[in-house]
Amino acid sequence: MRFIMMSECATNPGETQHRRYLDMIEEAVFAEEMGFYGWGTSEHHFFNDMCVTPAPEVLFTAVAMRTNRIRLRYMSRLISAIHPILVAEQTAATDLLSNGRVELTTARGNTLLQLDAFGVSLEETRGRSEEALELIIRALSEDTFSHDGPHWGTIPERRLSPKPFQEPHPPLYKIVQSVESSADARRKGLGMITSDVYLGWEVLQANLDAYNSVPDNEVSPVGRYAVKSAASSVMSVRCAKTTDLALEHAEADLLKFAQMIINDVYVQLAERSPEQYGEFSRIGQLRKHANDAEWLRTCGPTVLVGDPQYCIEQVQKTADSGADEIVLRIDGGTHEERMATIENLGRYVIPYFSNPGSVVRSGPVGILPGDPRQRPSYETPDELAV
Repeated sequence: MRFIMMSECATNPGETQHRRYLDMIEEAVFAEEMGFYGWGTSEHHFFNDMCVTPAPEVLFTAVAMRTNRIRLRYMSRLISAIHPILVAEQTAATDLLSNGRVELTTARGNTLLQLDAFGVSLEETRGRSEEALELIIRALSEDTFSHDGPHWGTIPERRLSPKPFQEPHPPLYKIVQSVESSADARRKGLGMITSDVYLGWEVLQANLDAYNSVPDNEVSPVGRYAVKSAASSVMSVRCAKTTDLALEHAEADLLKFAQMIINDVYVQLAERSPEQYGEFSRIGQLRKHANDAEWLRTCGPTVLVGDPQYCIEQVQKTADSGADEIVLRIDGGTHEERMATIENLGRYVIPYFSNPGSVVRSGPVGILPGDPRQRPSYETPDELAV
């Protein structure tokens, strides 16, 4: 199981976005130290204080300059609205500066706050994003490229410069929000990342099953090679010494994010385009729970808030469902709270999945030193349970 940290620069009232950007870079550096496989951020526009990441390539450059190992994944580039040549150039440049650690996730985009501002309709997003991805791949991997398509027009023969460090291009991923898009990602040879869902474990299971059940002979990569990786994204994360303390640290961000998704974003999509987003009308059924932090904490895989043992159990459930990655949005709250969560995950949770044989579970002592049947008298039942 690979652990990837995501941050979207949620900024609290009274806090400057200048300070938040600097803190976010420090958190990414610390995530590498604590054993995370990857770090990334999404591309968002006009979200004011919730998601302040309109130029992710700038953040990727800053993090690349201060890290050595951690993978840097664009969690979503808005390729239905942003010109694909620009995305290709930024991907190549950050891949060079990171010595080949960049990974690229693309998304159609379904947030009306952004699409309306860029003049892109919901009905266009699928066609625009599919054409954009094909253009990005050719620009990154071919010596020269040209293009003639219905959405991005005619582009004369050009050579992208610079080319990426990774040949022929960085690994490619796709955000999915349905069984159909999950299976489509696998058929196109893309890694998948589930989007935020408050509808329970069964929805995650259905998406993972749809992705993992596509046979190899049905895979026709849109890129120059196939990526097979299934990730579950978790939108609110806190790991603390006790579950009560974790919930105390998480509550404000947990409620703010859930209320935005449940009360605003998806309900508006269902109303604007029911033929595409009719299933999101089910989000409306969750409105009665939007102010209940404890219910949201336990309703499914979208929230991971608890002590290390609770987090281990939830991540194991995700792995048992068929995921091999978990994307953890560690955002909101204070810098100190976020750093504490990164440390607790790195010390107590990640090792259970990356190097389980080295995790100390008990220390045998007594008449026969080293006898695994012996238990020290100072161990409590709770410690033995871990």
